[in-house]
Amino acid sequence: MTYTFKIRDQIYKITLEKEDGQLQVEIEGRSIPVDFEKIEDDLYSVLIDGKSVSIGVFRKGKKVQVFIEGELYELEAVSEREQRKTSHIVSGIQEIKSPMPSRVVKILKGEGDEVAPDEGLIVVEAMKMESELKSPIAGKVKNVMVKEGDAVESGAVLLVVSSE
Repeated sequence: MTYTFKIRDQIYKITLEKEDGQLQVEIEGRSIPVDFEKIEDDLYSVLIDGKSVSIGVFRKGKKVQVFIEGELYELEAVSEREQRKTSHIVSGIQEIKSPMPSRVVKILKGEGDEVAPDEGLIVVEAMKMESELKSPIAGKVKNVMVKEGDAVESGAVLLVVSSE
C-alpha cells in the first residue's frame, strides 16, 4: 500500500508491504525491513537495524503526528488529486496514471524528453471526452508504458517522469 505525505512542504511517497512475515518500508526508493509489534492502540514497538524504538502514531483527519524517541513529526496525508493541484511537488519520480478506464489518443512526450511543470504529456479519451494529463514536476520522461490506441484501466501507469 502506498501513502503520500507532506512533511514541511516536501512530498514523500511511502510504500508498506508485508514480505516473508516482515514489513518492508520504502521511502523515496530506499527499502527498509522493519519488525514491529502493536503495544497499545497508538503505540508500537519497532525494530529497525537491530535497534528497538517506541513510536506513537496519532491520526486526526488528514493530519498524522508521529512521536519517535521524544521527537514529534507532523505529517499531512496528500491525495493524488491534491498532488496534481499543489505546487509543492518539486522533485522525485512521479507516475502519471489513468484517472479512469480510457483509451490513449496521443502521446505528447517520449522517453528522454524534457518537461516543465503543467506541460502536457499524454491525451486520453473516456466517455467521448479527451483529457490532457500534465506533468506535476520539471524533469525528463523516464518511461512511456503505453502506445497510442491502447485501452487502459483506471490507475494504470501511463508514463513516469523523473526530476533526477
